[in-house]
Amino acid sequence: MLISSDLIFIALHTFYVYGIIDGNSNFSLEKDFGYSEIFQYLKEYWSFLLLFFVFVGKRKLTYLIWSVFFLYLLLDDSLSIHENVGEYLANYLNIQPKFNLRSVDFGEVLISFLVGLTFLVLFIFTYIKEGIEEKLITRCLAILVFALAFFGIFIDVLHIALPFGENKLAVIEDGGEMIVMSILLWYNFNLKYKLS
Repeated sequence: MLISSDLIFIALHTFYVYGIIDGNSNFSLEKDFGYSEIFQYLKEYWSFLLLFFVFVGKRKLTYLIWSVFFLYLLLDDSLSIHENVGEYLANYLNIQPKFNLRSVDFGEVLISFLVGLTFLVLFIFTYIKEGIEEKLITRCLAILVFALAFFGIFIDVLHIALPFGENKLAVIEDGGEMIVMSILLWYNFNLKYKLS
């Protein structure tokens, strides 16, 4: 159901881009607080809650850190944290534009890298301390999060750097993020009921 909803949002975006649906930019995958973005926020919120409930039941630090990670994703997406802090860093560090990328794009990648590194250190710490079950869950979630980062960071940078195919890359970037986030939510939902 989640992925079929994602595909409907991708189709609506395509209809909007090619003028089949007129006048409502909320159908665009790129619109902040558009229809598909709100659906994405809900998936991040539900993942946060599911993993927090697993933490409450199991009392394992791994689940708390994963829960906070999804809360960060929600806050970052809805409040544009990496965009705003990235712009500040780009100005503060006087980063110069290169390769068709603006200085703010480099700032955004830098803040995403720093936040990712922080969570990576926390995950490595808990990975060493926790049992086999938590290690397996962390590995599965990490693979899916790397897929999410591929679309959200790598394809996003290509989307900005390449002057051609802007709409196609937007569909790949935002549509890919939506589908991976749906898989993550499905995984977290199954995890909650498996470990309850």
